[in-house]
Amino acid sequence: MVDWNKTRFPGVRYWVSDTRKHKGKPERCFVIRYKRHEKPVSETVGWQGQGVTPEFCAQLRGQITSNIKTGEGFQSLKEKRELEEARRQGEAETKAAIEKENIIFDVIAQKYLDWAKTAKKSWKHDVSRYDNHVKPIIGQTPIKDIHILTLEGLKKKITPAINENGNSSEKNKKKPKELSQQTKKHILILIRGIFNWAIGRGLYQGENPVTKTAKIDKSFLKVADNSRTRFLSYEEAELLLGVLFEKSLVTHDISLLSLYSGMRMGEIFALKGTDLNFSSGVIHIKDPKSGESRPAYIIDAIEEMLVRRYEELNKPSELVFKSTKGGPLKEISNIFERVVDELGFNHDVDDRRDRVVPHTLRHTFASWLAMNGASLITLKNLMGHKSLEMVLRYAHLSPSHEKEAVLGLKRIKPNKIIDIDSFKKR
Repeated sequence: MVDWNKTRFPGVRYWVSDTRKHKGKPERCFVIRYKRHEKPVSETVGWQGQGVTPEFCAQLRGQITSNIKTGEGFQSLKEKRELEEARRQGEAETKAAIEKENIIFDVIAQKYLDWAKTAKKSWKHDVSRYDNHVKPIIGQTPIKDIHILTLEGLKKKITPAINENGNSSEKNKKKPKELSQQTKKHILILIRGIFNWAIGRGLYQGENPVTKTAKIDKSFLKVADNSRTRFLSYEEAELLLGVLFEKSLVTHDISLLSLYSGMRMGEIFALKGTDLNFSSGVIHIKDPKSGESRPAYIIDAIEEMLVRRYEELNKPSELVFKSTKGGPLKEISNIFERVVDELGFNHDVDDRRDRVVPHTLRHTFASWLAMNGASLITLKNLMGHKSLEMVLRYAHLSPSHEKEAVLGLKRIKPNKIIDIDSFKKR
């Protein structure tokens, strides 16, 4: 029977060998104990002569118990060893493959994207940009052949998203929309990130070609001014909402909310009844693009609409806006574009910055606030931007308190369907 000895660390103990020696003394074998699924588990970590210490065992045990609580990562020493062995084998296989002279860029890119799915919140954007814009152009290019000329050629060839068949979308038989300068920059940054990731893991030897190109061509990663300058006048907004109200109530309501709250379309599509607090007049925007939650305010212009939408929900946890099939919306209806065309807002407009699009509503919200005297700090907070630099475009419109600034937007009389006063008296 083994004689166990305690350490000063909970769940860490050892037994002393009768035959093995370490530095002239009987060697210790360390064991950790913990519970998994309410069952006690005991696992041998290793011998003192192998460098195993009580401190190391305690740290290892802490990681395992933490992973058990969160349901992530290895949840036993056995699993850790299996994962490490799998990782070593994977690295050996990848290293062997990368040494082949003609390995194509897609091989490395796919490994990067697999990693991104577990390490980056924005991995879906990476996958979309790679599949639609990078893979068709340089995916089959040997990684050793990707250099300055390759990247400059890619920058010129970047086109709008392609479908699964590899052809440009022809749904509307219209000329594909030009990608924004910012999107093109994100695509180049993605390629740079893939190379950096490969270099850091020993999968690629040499200098990052994107970084090298940017050193030679200082404008390579720079973005031309892509800021939208177009915003609606009060008269244009009232006209747009009026026609949308007649054509499509849901498109009208989404547009109205964006115009008077500054919410992004994605934030509106994710809005639930539980996010609406009518007593405090606040909309709780969760997990927005900036990564931080923020409030929007329920002013008179949108209150009746939100109450109406709320009253139509079967339960508060439902989405406020749903598709015709009851699922989440992915984009606003093309009715918006048709109405804008019908009103002639984009007639003879060639510069994309001057075109009226759904995002123009959010831009109009900020522009109106600036003209009402809102400070840049207020604009930054209400728009959910990470930095003041992103709201500097509105500085020239300024002639503050956040809610008071929003309450100043009362120029348009909203289209009402239900009696808001009776709702408040409940």
